[in-house]
Amino acid sequence: MSVRAAALIALLVVGCTPSVPTSPTPSATPASLARIQVAEAPLPAAAGAFVLFQLPSETPLRAISFGGEVNGRLAGQVGQTGAGAGWSQSPYGIPYLVDSTAYDRDGKALGTIPWAGKQSKTWSSEGRFLCAAVPASATAGAPMRLETASIGQGAKVIASGYTTYSDNAVYRVLACDEGKDRAIVASFGQGVSASRLWVFRLSTGAIVLSVDYAGTGRWVAASADGSMLAESMPPVAPATNWKATIRSVDGGPLLATIDDFVARGFSGDNSFVVGNTPNAVAVIDWKTGQKVWTASGPYGGFLAEPAGRRLAVGVGFVGGSDQRDVYLVAADGTAVLLPARVHVALLY
Repeated sequence: MSVRAAALIALLVVGCTPSVPTSPTPSATPASLARIQVAEAPLPAAAGAFVLFQLPSETPLRAISFGGEVNGRLAGQVGQTGAGAGWSQSPYGIPYLVDSTAYDRDGKALGTIPWAGKQSKTWSSEGRFLCAAVPASATAGAPMRLETASIGQGAKVIASGYTTYSDNAVYRVLACDEGKDRAIVASFGQGVSASRLWVFRLSTGAIVLSVDYAGTGRWVAASADGSMLAESMPPVAPATNWKATIRSVDGGPLLATIDDFVARGFSGDNSFVVGNTPNAVAVIDWKTGQKVWTASGPYGGFLAEPAGRRLAVGVGFVGGSDQRDVYLVAADGTAVLLPARVHVALLY
């Protein structure tokens, strides 16, 4: 059976898979949690993964562990860019990118990457290099490329011509994992719904799966290691809501469906999905449907602890008069809250 046929069969059985009900869990609110106290000392030389953040009206960067146990200042500084973050952090927090230049914890420039500006790029799951889906030239109809690059080195073309560039689409690398030898690229029509998805063998550029979502209005997310997909389908009839389905990229039956939920991403160990219900943001154990944590408000992005279950989750819009709260959510559903109006480079 071809990979296209297998993908089609997997999509068709969505309606045949039993839904997993979600269990209610108390909502978190800023009023119910004390915000963390930021440390003014330099970040201790501790191992682990960190979330980089910036306080309003500050240029220094700060870092905090995913559990909130350790936080401190970094030597680097980043100019304010409105309500959003002006950097892109690697999975472990350091190194981080400001435009196309990478920096270490001491603020020392490590080198540049070959993609500048707003071109979409994604750190590999272990932070050793980056992947990007870029056109051969910035003209409609140009062949799209999947490229990789290490800091300070030029781009290496992994695959080319799998689709053509449209200036009405957004091309995102959803996963880039050297250990699994896998990269996942998806195109989104005007950035709001998935239209195509490709799974590549990272070492050779071979396409091992291609899915056409055209006309379905779906949203699609992938686990960091590229082993799992979360596909969310919009309402198909009045009085219905979104439904998320979880499946393995390698085929087989669907693993779970979650009603009234849009899945935006996975925890680092693939145990949880994070996303939005009609009126809240939630972290859900997709195997059982249990809501591990939820907070009222619009979805505002996330970061996953590499290979772990802890997440940084944003609630609220960025920009204008709206403010975003960022929670550090533990595997047991407890959470700590970062300072108000904090800037964090969350993923969407």
